[in-house]
Amino acid sequence: MRGLLLVVALVGAGVTACTDGTPSFCTPLRTNADLDALTVALESGDLEVASAEARRLTDLADEAPSEIRTDLRALGDAVVQIVDLLADETSGTGDASEIERRRDRLNDDLAELDLRSERVSTWALQECGLQLD
Repeated sequence: MRGLLLVVALVGAGVTACTDGTPSFCTPLRTNADLDALTVALESGDLEVASAEARRLTDLADEAPSEIRTDLRALGDAVVQIVDLLADETSGTGDASEIERRRDRLNDDLAELDLRSERVSTWALQECGLQLD
């Protein structure tokens, strides 16, 4: 859970508005970058809502410009994987060793996800004037 909240924090929660003359992706990024609903769903254990919010982030990557598409997709995929892992852990289904392996793999990826998040945040600030916190 802590790892997911770190990824959510890395991707960003607070945003400011895009200005005229910015890339068209700034509008959907501004609209979808607020991850409060995902955070609240995770903290309350509402994995159905968390899953929907995670997939919304993945869908956003499909619209992203080439400069950040791969990074945003990796971040979205990681959030989906974490929510799926939490769902499997909560339901008690699945092989315990497989769940542990998945958890270890996600933990191993946190440093890379931090770098990806930094690139997305830098792009958002430079191109859109969006501060992702």
